[in-house]
Amino acid sequence: MDYNDFEGVIPDKQYGAGPVMIWDEGVWTPDDDPDTMEKKGRITFTIDGSRMRGQWHLVRMRTPDKRENWLLIKSKDDFALTKAKNEGFLKRENTSVVTGRTMADILNAGVGNTTTRKQPSKPVSVHQNRKPLKTSAQKSSTSLPSLMKQYPHPELATLVDKQPNGEVWVHEIKYDGYRLMAFVDKGSVILRTRGGKDWTHKFTPLAKAITKLNAESAVFDLEACVLNGRGQSDFGALQAALSDNDPESIQGYVFDLLHLNGEDLTKKALIDRKAQLVAILEKANAPLHFSEHLESSPDLLAKACEIGAEGLVSKKKDSLYYGRRTNDWVKSKCGLEQEFVIGGFMPAKDQAKAIGALLLGYYKNEQFTYAGKVGTGFSHKLAKEIYQRLMPLQIMNSPFQEKVGRGLREYIFVKPAILCEISFMEWTPDGHIRHASFKGLREDKNPIAVVEEIPTAIDQVTKDMRPRSKSKAGVSYRGVTITHPERIVYPDTTITKGDVAEYYDRVAPLMLPFVRSRLISLLRCTEGLGGECFFQRNPLKGMGDEVYAKSLSHKGKKHDYIYVQNEVGLLQLVQMGTMEFHAWQSALSHQGKPDQVIFDLDPDAGVPFEAVKLAALDIRDRLQQLSLVSFPRLSGGKGVHVIAPIKPEHGWEEIKEFARGFAETLAREIPAAYVATMSKKRRTGKIFVDFFRNDFASTAIVPFSLRARDGAPIAWPITWTELKKYKTASAIQLNNLDAQVIQRAQKVSAQFMSISQTLQL
Repeated sequence: MDYNDFEGVIPDKQYGAGPVMIWDEGVWTPDDDPDTMEKKGRITFTIDGSRMRGQWHLVRMRTPDKRENWLLIKSKDDFALTKAKNEGFLKRENTSVVTGRTMADILNAGVGNTTTRKQPSKPVSVHQNRKPLKTSAQKSSTSLPSLMKQYPHPELATLVDKQPNGEVWVHEIKYDGYRLMAFVDKGSVILRTRGGKDWTHKFTPLAKAITKLNAESAVFDLEACVLNGRGQSDFGALQAALSDNDPESIQGYVFDLLHLNGEDLTKKALIDRKAQLVAILEKANAPLHFSEHLESSPDLLAKACEIGAEGLVSKKKDSLYYGRRTNDWVKSKCGLEQEFVIGGFMPAKDQAKAIGALLLGYYKNEQFTYAGKVGTGFSHKLAKEIYQRLMPLQIMNSPFQEKVGRGLREYIFVKPAILCEISFMEWTPDGHIRHASFKGLREDKNPIAVVEEIPTAIDQVTKDMRPRSKSKAGVSYRGVTITHPERIVYPDTTITKGDVAEYYDRVAPLMLPFVRSRLISLLRCTEGLGGECFFQRNPLKGMGDEVYAKSLSHKGKKHDYIYVQNEVGLLQLVQMGTMEFHAWQSALSHQGKPDQVIFDLDPDAGVPFEAVKLAALDIRDRLQQLSLVSFPRLSGGKGVHVIAPIKPEHGWEEIKEFARGFAETLAREIPAAYVATMSKKRRTGKIFVDFFRNDFASTAIVPFSLRARDGAPIAWPITWTELKKYKTASAIQLNNLDAQVIQRAQKVSAQFMSISQTLQL
């Protein structure tokens, strides 16, 4: 696995001598426990790579000698190639997925000319009896593919109801155009949209201007737009310039610098990055411009609106650069405006083959939701062009989850694949937009990413994001210094230890009621998910002055456990590399008597999530018959937890036996769906109703805890209504978290704690 990031030539007379190519990369997911499958001689797994996709099998061959031979077999699924397509596959796909080089290119480059996505912390050793291959030290790989892989996403701003003020902020004019990231290496440039599309060919003048900058390698963040006669950025004019093949009128306003000449700048303060950026752009001419920033002034947004700007983007001076939406960057707008997905249209009355109005939608809890119509803002010519774009996408049934009221003429529904920019006056109480006007089509965003944009109160943003103090050692939250905040902790992402600490600082007030004065176990990954992860329940010296120890005796044995009393204790554990928090089902004040009962619905591979949701609802109804109110939680893994607060008056054995009887009743009454035993053989195609969490020293994942899994999912409290809308147990993730999701979770958590506290009286 040390060679996972190596591409180059291994010298002669060394193990594996010859050229080495990174032919593919991605994620593999085992269908079951890998060790168990290996012992059985058949390992089944799914690959999501650039070239290899779908399900595969490793099957051990039966041989007369002791050697192990394994066959790699592709399943006959949607990704399997036909015989015709398979012929010549390796001749066509013969380049590196990272650098685009052929094996001959790698060989010609010679020994020492290596490509690595990350520098190994120690020399690569491929065999204990062989000399390690030495690689030269590098600041950072600077090929275009590696730069694009290193900086996959731009930072996004959170929409707020008004501009922030204070000396910690600077403000930039919000441009109405296309967001681009420019990747530069040795005179070559690639311009990529926020959705990952290569649009270099659409902005040739911009690309040429960027090549003239004094930078051997660089990554810029910018906005491409067209100014109208009043000097205002005009999205409609930009669309016209692109459709009329007139890129000369397109301007580029550069506002951030992520990388320069082999050095990663994302861990530097914004104000320092901008200082380096202005120096590079000092001699740049149109169409390139430096996006100036302004110091805080209470009436800055009003002035921006007066000159016809779209709004402001406000940024913290000391903020690092994260490839996701953060509260370090916020946007305040002069009017309501956002992207929507087109789900259908009403034909024009007086024009043949033209649209009269568009039916708009957005995604809410992964469901396509109707937002209303727009019938103004497009010319006769554009109405015909949009008609031609939409007709190939025609479908028979409405794509919206709710019924759409009838129009003046019959609607034509289309697959929700095309985006448009809309300005409007307000949202109605029933969730539709009023007085809408069409601004243009968009192609730089994934339709599934289009959601209802509701401004967050600026007071909430500044409350959630408390001032952070910088030091040479790291950043600080609640007085807890986070060392190595720049360390990537989720492989194949830009999520750092600092991001994890920032998240836990944000949700600490919501999470604390579920862990305060409650014994906890930790999953610590001190080097991130790519390193060693281990469970810990016993306290150690140096964990923090707000992390406490509690000794308990059980069945004649004494054990020490961990607990915390405040948010500082939580952050001190995060500083120690804690990724997951797991808690007991009783508080210390209850003298070992559980105050909640929990059922963990763990589906076998292949069981659809819809079945898990139905099972959770079944358990809710059965608990209700016992006068128990229950709440669902997405586990952040595969299943759903159903939790019912109870009066803390029964011991562990009584509660465990109740939970066991409940689970076994389910399995007995509906044996095709449920099983109440851990046995892997008996769980095939069923849902394991795990009641073992209701025992002494047993724990369950805490609400709002991150999971140490791909994608940084979060264990999330939801309502029963919300459960029906989610499609996976890992739907809530660090990179898609927004203020509305947090607000809803805050409400349901408050309901849970209210019932729990009432039962404890």
